[in-house]
Amino acid sequence: MLSRSVKTLAVVVSIFFFTSNLSGMFLPVYFRDSGMSIAEIVEILFFTFLVIGLLPLVLLNFVKNFERIISVGIFTTMLFNVALLYVKHPIVLGLAQGVGTATFWPSFNLLQFRLSESAVRARTISFLSSIIPSIASIVGPAVGGLIVEGFQFQSLFMVSVVLYFVAFLLSISLHFEPEVYRFSMPKSRIFVIFFMTFMILGLTESYWLAYPFFLFNVSGTVLNMGLVLALSAVLVSIVTFLVNWVSDVKRARVSFAVIGTVLHVFWYFAIGFASTTYQIVALSLLSGLSSAFSVSWFAHYGDSFGKQHYASILVLMEMGLMIGRIINLVPTFVLISEANFASYFMLLGMISLSLIPFYFASKKVGTKNIAKA
Repeated sequence: MLSRSVKTLAVVVSIFFFTSNLSGMFLPVYFRDSGMSIAEIVEILFFTFLVIGLLPLVLLNFVKNFERIISVGIFTTMLFNVALLYVKHPIVLGLAQGVGTATFWPSFNLLQFRLSESAVRARTISFLSSIIPSIASIVGPAVGGLIVEGFQFQSLFMVSVVLYFVAFLLSISLHFEPEVYRFSMPKSRIFVIFFMTFMILGLTESYWLAYPFFLFNVSGTVLNMGLVLALSAVLVSIVTFLVNWVSDVKRARVSFAVIGTVLHVFWYFAIGFASTTYQIVALSLLSGLSSAFSVSWFAHYGDSFGKQHYASILVLMEMGLMIGRIINLVPTFVLISEANFASYFMLLGMISLSLIPFYFASKKVGTKNIAKA
């Protein structure tokens, strides 16, 4: 049974994720259609990643109620969409996007950890950060593609501004608790293992630029791209629900993460050679299964530390992801500038394999460091 706080949070993030999916995957196409080069888009992402990695650490040390910045995150994401209407400078856009993401995700993740009981943590996290986003990603891209096809990107951003404002107003009613623990670095081997995995996970993300460009090249239009994303999301949502419903077997969480990584590697090795939208949709079964199994790693992360470290490990997770994402910009610029998608995806697949030794290492040392929730 979901608590009232979780239900309220679910409504807020449902609107937020739907709105994000209206335009999120289309942004690289919009930037390119606006006349930006790959180098300028990479510049946007560099400043975005820098802010995402560093700002949460600053806020944790100076903001008393860290959970409450989820409202700030929604509001600043709305402002980013306003900026998209009027601003073309890469640094400004990167900073604006970074502030929105950096203030939403750490506080949202902290709320997930605090509001979920350990016994059903993977299910709660799956519901909030996998199932709801998956459902939103079914409708969002299709609607976004239709709006762009009929009314251009500017109308899409104006609709997004209105929806983000509604989500912001609802978020104010959430129950927040003061953060009594400031930043503290966990002194354990298990944290080092987690930090390294998040660096690798950041390094192997492709949805910021490469995958949207690849999908647009195969689809041909924004509308077709949105429909492909919607169809893929249907399959992803189904497998996510089925897998995550049994993912709260704690002893299996690391094993689930390994399975998720192997599936992700297979997807990367195959997707670069897809030449039709049908092949992309079919392969989404692999990516959906991968995401469904991989969410257990995040649940395992929450169970491996005491509540006093929740906020700290979440901002440190963002730092690890930041380092990986920034490193990823190098092959992104080199290979995507030449439209060499197959080599890019193959490279990320090979890098993903390096996660598996860390997962097995966590299984050996994790039981000694798991703190009581």
